[in-house]
Amino acid sequence: MQHYRLLLIDDHTLFRTGLRLLLGDSLPTSDILEAGSVMEAVEQHGRTAIDLILLDLQLPGLSGLEGTQVLHRHFPAARIIVVSGTTEAWTPEMATRYGVSGFLSKSATPEQIEASIAQCLQAPPPIATPRAAGRPGSPGPLTPRQLEVLHHLGLGRSNKVIARHLGLAENTVRVHVAAILAHLNVASRIEAVLEAQRRGLLRQTP
Repeated sequence: MQHYRLLLIDDHTLFRTGLRLLLGDSLPTSDILEAGSVMEAVEQHGRTAIDLILLDLQLPGLSGLEGTQVLHRHFPAARIIVVSGTTEAWTPEMATRYGVSGFLSKSATPEQIEASIAQCLQAPPPIATPRAAGRPGSPGPLTPRQLEVLHHLGLGRSNKVIARHLGLAENTVRVHVAAILAHLNVASRIEAVLEAQRRGLLRQTP
């Protein structure tokens, strides 16, 4: 049986536990990793080769679909299945727009879940549109708030200090930093500052 690495991203521990147990039975030779948010997934598993991500739509910080941009950067070979408690949150256009392989309802039966995952693992990873995953080396727009956070990164400030200056929660700053790193296609804050300077997003310090 082929070995896979799956990553479950959901802020509800009970749901992750149940899904992990189900997948452990259907894919006994595979590794099943977990995270409670997109940011946590990148921080804890960003250097791991992932084959499939099951991504909750309603997450703290970066929402599921907006978080796909970050996930595509850090897990380029991974297929993504979005998971939601309601089918109204999903439209087929989202697959093309966000480079998502499919949709899975939280009310699906174990058989439906296993079938969807098996089908997804056999299919090639989708190619996200530029709007979804961005283009490496492309300037693209950062949000005004992300530009503010980037400015403070350029000053060498910590997340805690940035949060105080901008009146944000420290966790919110972490989310913005993760999005900035993904957007600039870099792996560290220092690289983000250097790349931002190269692109003219920050003035170089003497």
